[in-house]
Amino acid sequence: MKNIQTFESFINESKNREVNESSENNFQPIRLNRSNEINHKIFKKLMPKSESTSDSAISHIFTYEGNTMFAHYQYHIVKPNGNRADRPTYRIHQAQYWLNDTQLKWQGRVGEKVNVTLLTVFDITDPMKEINLGKIYVDTDVFLDEMKRSLEVIQHQS
Repeated sequence: MKNIQTFESFINESKNREVNESSENNFQPIRLNRSNEINHKIFKKLMPKSESTSDSAISHIFTYEGNTMFAHYQYHIVKPNGNRADRPTYRIHQAQYWLNDTQLKWQGRVGEKVNVTLLTVFDITDPMKEINLGKIYVDTDVFLDEMKRSLEVIQHQS
């Protein structure tokens, strides 16, 4: 397991080498605002079910603030399903948050899953002009199910 400080570190470090898990003491969730959050209308077109879980995912992840958090990192390069030749291409970075059973017992939350993923979405349709569309918290189970159903996975790294 590789220890890194933040999801931002993962995105930067993963360009040069493999980083797939970390733990963070005194976990501080990334606060989303106009400067770093994805436009919900854009994300809703790509993944409507996942977008609808954003508000509850934000509320849930902040209940773990200050605790030890584990994260699994991966990314997928995807295109929306369909036959059109001009479908956009996206790289979706994920930080899937989780705690082990011991940590949950310490918090008095036996059996509870974090089930929150922080996504950072890049439009890479034009490889010479990568665009960071922003971040969004989503329900992990809903996101993974919707990704399988509505996106064509071209490449992934986990």
